Amino acid sequence: MSGQPVPTTFIGRKQWEAEAWKAVRKVFERHGWKIAPLGMNRSLILPEAEPLIMTAPNPPTVLMLVCVPDAIAVCEPTNQSLLVELKSTNRETFSLRARDFAALLMWQAMLTVVHLPSGVVYACPVEYLPPPKLVMLPQRDYPFSLWDEGGLTVLQHQYPEVTVLTGVTVVAGSKAPFAVWELESLQRLEVYLAASD
Repeated sequence: MSGQPVPTTFIGRKQWEAEAWKAVRKVFERHGWKIAPLGMNRSLILPEAEPLIMTAPNPPTVLMLVCVPDAIAVCEPTNQSLLVELKSTNRETFSLRARDFAALLMWQAMLTVVHLPSGVVYACPVEYLPPPKLVMLPQRDYPFSLWDEGGLTVLQHQYPEVTVLTGVTVVAGSKAPFAVWELESLQRLEVYLAASD
């Protein structure tokens, strides 16, 4: 495992995202795919809808509004398209918040994870992700949001056998429930795309 810390600043995350985006785009384009960022995020939700979204009684479907995949990829010769979620890591593991997992599952997105030290891009359709190594419920002084509760329900339903650690101290991030996967449990994006050619 890398001893490099998790980025805790917005600037650090943006730099890592830029590096990861270049790596993912390069692999897709090498296999004849066109890929572009969607540019959709929660900030596009109109102010009058925000209170309704925050209190909606069926949070899993609302999660699709607040967690949208990062990009769309299209391969015209094979008539295929993918919604793509982009993650990056300096470690041999990666994590996803429970609410993001639930939304990406509903979007039927392709998860890509760039291992920044090696530049290797891993990938897996979210619905085929293997079980995570564990699920973590961070220590916090307030209850989980409806989004977090809904996402955690979906995650635990999908992987009932996975160990759940509660009261974990987390320094950075939203303190939302999340799962941790081993990178080696995914195949390389190159392999996935070559198989779909």
